[in-house]
Amino acid sequence: CNSRRRRSIFPLAAASCHIKTLPFMKILISTFGSLGDLHPYLAIALEAKNRGHTPIFATSERYRAKIENLGFELRAVAPDWPDDDEFSQLAGRVMNARSGPKYLFRELISPHVRQSYADLCEAGADCDVILTHPAAPSGPLAATKLGKKWFSTALAPISLWSVYDPPAPPTFPALDILRVYGPIWGDFLKKSGRLWTRNWLREIEILRREEGLELRGHPIFEGQHSPFGTLALFSPRFAKPQKDWPHNTRAVGFCFYDANGYSSIAKSELGIAPEESESEAQFDIRNVPSAIVFTLGSSAVWNAGQFWEISADYAARLGKNAIFLTGKPTGIAWPSHVFELPYAPHSELFPRAELVVHQGGIGTTGQCLRAGVPQVVMPFAHDQPDNARRVENLGVGKSISQSRYARDNGEWALELLDDALENCKFAARRLGIKIREENGPREAVESFEF
Repeated sequence: CNSRRRRSIFPLAAASCHIKTLPFMKILISTFGSLGDLHPYLAIALEAKNRGHTPIFATSERYRAKIENLGFELRAVAPDWPDDDEFSQLAGRVMNARSGPKYLFRELISPHVRQSYADLCEAGADCDVILTHPAAPSGPLAATKLGKKWFSTALAPISLWSVYDPPAPPTFPALDILRVYGPIWGDFLKKSGRLWTRNWLREIEILRREEGLELRGHPIFEGQHSPFGTLALFSPRFAKPQKDWPHNTRAVGFCFYDANGYSSIAKSELGIAPEESESEAQFDIRNVPSAIVFTLGSSAVWNAGQFWEISADYAARLGKNAIFLTGKPTGIAWPSHVFELPYAPHSELFPRAELVVHQGGIGTTGQCLRAGVPQVVMPFAHDQPDNARRVENLGVGKSISQSRYARDNGEWALELLDDALENCKFAARRLGIKIREENGPREAVESFEF
């Protein structure tokens, strides 16, 4: 990269020979998963582009249009996601609380490890820096093989697995009551997790040996983290940094992206022509009355069951309007207090909400925190039970299981929703002010510029 133009971090002082200059870099961003696994990296890419770098995405072909519409290059990497009809069934299995994590790694990721590794080696050959994702385990192997500087990333605290602040067990969250035993429980949980998942990514170990690469450890635990550093893409106010986090881990803050989020399908459902501007689309949101927002993110929404019908009843019994972010039209004729939108930018909608009820994905959780709005989390799988626990501990929301959400004619859920509306709003507002002061994308890019 010595042949590239160079710029000063302090342009007004560029004349000083003591000012360090930075090369413009090609940055390969490897990610895999739902939109929640793509959007934070889009935020980082936009920041990197504004600073003169060239971000390149290495991810599923499914996201080509979204990525290229923002002016970025996509270098497709296996595996790809299927079309919507098949994807809905797949998402249902991935979001199963007990078997979802195992299905994700053993059935969706592991069979494609070799092709993913080959794709990443080709994609990263001309890049200067590589960012890797926890669910793209070929990334560390490819970066090591290419001899590139690389940084691992953690979207949620669960990826860092501290024994001093152990996550809520994703498959058995009820066991979280054992955290009263402190690091003893944390150490047991981590060792059990390593043992339970030891065969989920066996193909990674086979490939590593064939390629003669250094042993870095369990690919779901220490093996995913880079010796150059790990970027925790969430606020240190959400999860306090721990002394047993991987070496050189930096909690940079949430990396938010949802601008220009309307698809042409969503616009048509809202009566907005696809060619109209984003400001015109947002005008519709600004005219929606104050309400409780109900959303299940971009994955759990495919496994909603009776969530929308039950939620419509709860909103009516609380005397509130409801806004449903349903992902796609439900075809249900809702009563007058319910507004259905396939999608709306969270940064525009959430600050206008009285309460947000959601699945606990880290992106949705972070958007609620930034908006300063109380939340009720109904977790499905993966990091969501742990995110829900942290929301409760911060006093900015409540957590409820899927089964209790629909139990006893809703009496338990209604009490919880009312409690969050009345008793969590002030803590949510205070924390929202602090979260809005952070700039995760800027901190992330600065971390690998030096």
